Amino acid sequence: RLSHGKGLESLTVLALLAGLAAACGLPSLDRLRWTPGGRPYFREGPSFSLAHSKGFAACGIAPPGLEIGVDLEPTGRARSDAVRLIADEAERRALDAGSITPTEFWTAKESVLKAAGAGLADISKVTVRGRGARLAGVDYEWRHFQARPGLLLAVAANGPLPPVRIVWPRPAAIFG
Repeated sequence: RLSHGKGLESLTVLALLAGLAAACGLPSLDRLRWTPGGRPYFREGPSFSLAHSKGFAACGIAPPGLEIGVDLEPTGRARSDAVRLIADEAERRALDAGSITPTEFWTAKESVLKAAGAGLADISKVTVRGRGARLAGVDYEWRHFQARPGLLLAVAANGPLPPVRIVWPRPAAIFG
C-alpha cells in the first residue's frame, strides 16, 4: 500500500521492477524501451507488466516465450454503465447475467491490452469470452486473483497461463 499520488505509484512500480530485475537477473532499468502503445519492455526479454491503482502497485514477469499483462483495481471500482460502452453484445449479456462484474471485465480487457502491447484506444477491440480473450487475431488466457481483500488482480498471457505467485514485499525491500 502506498501514499497518495500517481507519481509515487509510478515510482513504486519501477522500484518493484528494479527489485525484480536484481533478484531475477533481468537487465537494468536503463535498458527499458517502450512500444508505440506505451508498454515498457526489455529488448532482451522477458515480458513484464506494471500496474497501479488507488495506492497499490503490481509488477508481473512472464516465463520465456510468453507476453504478460497485469491490471490491478479495487473491487467495485468500474461502473457498469461505463464498461458497457466498450462491450460487445455477448459481453453485455455476461455483464447483465452477473457472470462477470464490471471491474472483472475492465481488468480482464486491460490485462490483455498490456500483454498485447496495445493502448487503451484499442480496449473495445478486446473480446472477452469466459477465461479467454482475443485481440487482433491473437488468443489470450486470463485469470483473476484476489490480491488482498477488496483488491482484484488480473493476469493475461498470449498462451496458457502458468501458475501465478503473489508476493507482497516489505516497503523497505522496495525503497531501501
